[in-house]
Amino acid sequence: MSDSSKRLLWSVVAALALAAAALWGASSFTWLDVPPGTVVDGELREELSGGDLVTWPVPLALLALAAVAATLALRGVARRVLGVVLVAVAVWVTVLVLGGSAYDVDLFVRAPGYDEIPGEPTKTWAGPAAALAAAALYAVAGVVLVWRGHRLPRMGAKYSAPGARKARSRSGDPDADLWNALSEGEDPTTRDH
Repeated sequence: MSDSSKRLLWSVVAALALAAAALWGASSFTWLDVPPGTVVDGELREELSGGDLVTWPVPLALLALAAVAATLALRGVARRVLGVVLVAVAVWVTVLVLGGSAYDVDLFVRAPGYDEIPGEPTKTWAGPAAALAAAALYAVAGVVLVWRGHRLPRMGAKYSAPGARKARSRSGDPDADLWNALSEGEDPTTRDH
């Protein structure tokens, strides 16, 4: 395979790894600053993270890591199907973040003595931005797999079963046999012909 194909494959792997990191970060970044005295699940809180508000960032981060393994193992049509799934996940994450459903929570209770302090919850940008960055990385990886996935190299593809190596090494062309022997780490001058 060409160096550009290998580079493209490792770019997809890097995009998926970064998507996993971004989603993991989105689950711990603050999504909502709440007024003083707000009680959530029996605790006084000043902020709510993505993990407090929604459950999907961590599982989708794990999905991105699984997609790394699948990208390296799959080939052909299966890789293209993986690309379509990744694009669908990217669209889904975008809809979840921009739809605002993460902020639809009725968990807010004011602690005694804080009832008179004014304030409303305010949205922050770090958590949603990390989730949207992950969606963009998912989309890029998915589009590349749909577009060029069938042409990208596969891990372990250069290692053949012993029978396939023998058939390949005895092609009938002495020059090709010489190079095949060298590729397999053998001394071509000591081989049986």
